[in-house]
Amino acid sequence: MKSRTLLGAALASMMSGALALSIQVPSYTAPALPSGKTSAPSAETEGQARDRAIDAATDYLAEHGSVFRRSAGDAFHRAAATPGSKGTFYVSYERSYRGLSVYGGDFVLAVDKSGKVTGSTSGQERAISLRSTKPTVSAASARRKAAAQVDRVARVTKPKLTVYAEGTPRLAWVTKVTGTKDGIPSKQTVWTNARTGKLLLAWDQVVHGTGTGYYNGSVTIGTSGSGTSYSMTDTGHPGLKCGGQNGSAYTGTDNVWGNGSGTNLETACVDVLYAAGKETDMLSAWLGRNGIKGDGTNYPARVGLADVNAYYNGSIINFGHSQDNARQLTAIDIVAHENGHGIFQTTPGGSTGGNETGGINEAAGDIFGALTEAYAANPNDPADFMVGEEADLVGDGPIRYMYDPSIVGDPNCYSSSIPNTEVHAAAGPLNHWFYLLSQGSNASPASPTCNGSTVTGVGIQTAGKIFYNGLLLKTSSWTHAKARVATLTATKNLYGSTDCSTYNLVKAAWDAVSVPAQSGEPTCGGTTPPGGGTCSEVTATGSVTSGTSSYKPSTSGFAAAAGTINACLTGPSGTDFDLYLQKRSSSGTWSDVAASESASSTESIVYTAAAGTYRLEVYAYSGSGSYTLKYDVP
Repeated sequence: MKSRTLLGAALASMMSGALALSIQVPSYTAPALPSGKTSAPSAETEGQARDRAIDAATDYLAEHGSVFRRSAGDAFHRAAATPGSKGTFYVSYERSYRGLSVYGGDFVLAVDKSGKVTGSTSGQERAISLRSTKPTVSAASARRKAAAQVDRVARVTKPKLTVYAEGTPRLAWVTKVTGTKDGIPSKQTVWTNARTGKLLLAWDQVVHGTGTGYYNGSVTIGTSGSGTSYSMTDTGHPGLKCGGQNGSAYTGTDNVWGNGSGTNLETACVDVLYAAGKETDMLSAWLGRNGIKGDGTNYPARVGLADVNAYYNGSIINFGHSQDNARQLTAIDIVAHENGHGIFQTTPGGSTGGNETGGINEAAGDIFGALTEAYAANPNDPADFMVGEEADLVGDGPIRYMYDPSIVGDPNCYSSSIPNTEVHAAAGPLNHWFYLLSQGSNASPASPTCNGSTVTGVGIQTAGKIFYNGLLLKTSSWTHAKARVATLTATKNLYGSTDCSTYNLVKAAWDAVSVPAQSGEPTCGGTTPPGGGTCSEVTATGSVTSGTSSYKPSTSGFAAAAGTINACLTGPSGTDFDLYLQKRSSSGTWSDVAASESASSTESIVYTAAAGTYRLEVYAYSGSGSYTLKYDVP
């Protein structure tokens, strides 16, 4: 535990090319176990691992609260402990301030299979210090502001006082409004400044998307029933059912569904049950996730939406038709895309945020679509890293190309304009990153890089594992910079800090889409921090015993001009030493501004510093001995 002190029965029907044959005997196969497992883990074993992860996170948090911008009014509340891949866990926390919930104050700790905290992500940039928690703008005014975000209002909740901690923390009203906008269902959460009435954020839970064809060939789907009464309800995948716009599953007397026509809605539901079932099985076999929601359950589906669109709204997935009305939008990648929004919603941090978060959410849907196509290995719709290629939605072919988003005018590279880019176009950089990480830049098709580099791929299953475990470190209002830190942290959590080959490929893929190194991001091996620093200006030595700290150059620190501080620590083999950069405030107190806390004896920090007084802390988490610390002073 890391701490700087010791603290204490489904039926299946086979569908021919016409998607309709006679009843078959029950043939549903349980999802494959994650790679390397020969039997399901016992409840006790999984429970012990979860308890160990929670204990490690609890002890770590007790000592490292300053890393998460903890203030005197803060309280941390554990939200979940979610199993990742390869025996890892991710323990997520929410924050309150003087009894008020805090939007943007969430954070997640990564715990490896041995029970050590190996990294963390945080959504809050500054400590909260409010003069008062009494609003000067009325709840009624906030309610009117929220209602104005939709065209037709069905329901508005009573505004609730909260703290909005994106950027400078502010007192805010949060209100939920349901209705329609531009003729499309809308469920919005709206934050308004409780002192000025200014709109801070309006986030729509209804996520719209588009997808692929309607024909998967001869497939097996899960249904339920017996005798002469059957339902398109897949009891092998709890929660998954499909029917029309009234929400009821289609029923029949013979367990034979559809006629193979692109306009037949039962056929569309065959496609949905097949694709959603494959996605759920992929999540279990490749990523270790239990159902779309992560709790063993899945979202129900509806077909026949009278729109050239499909969407996820937090409760269901709903599918319309192509512009020529010849096909329903219900084959593998579109179904998996919409469910992908559900995965994004039910991992830490949820889906809240602006356009940049929305773009990452759209890319997440595309990534889960690509993963599901690869897992299904259906020759009628092979994995191709194109989105909507079979639907030909409006007569122009695919709507997105993950290997080269610019083909349809979307950005390949991250830039400061992404937060103001329409969300489907803003999916470009992350889609591009995933293709480069999975397949590499010289795959077929080739993928151009933003920095002219050549990137080697790790394979789609490994790339999916890294991306998914990164999602388990997600915080509210996710950005590409935060996603970079999260996926690098997840890679170290999965593969350790001594085997850096995979870590370096993840980093190279981010560099190749112009998402640069971030202050405080994890490093792997060696003594060179991210960003190319040299750690060569000052060399200091010292020694520490387990559970104690040493400060360099002294407890008084050093004066630094604005610039980059690079620091590299090397301790004895077999020890676990951590490195912290601290800054002194005007009142003389010291606070951590950067940390490197891997489960090894080597640590590195790169920090873009303002002018001030700093010092470096070497902390012996476990083991004792002499160390060498090299650092640069701007």
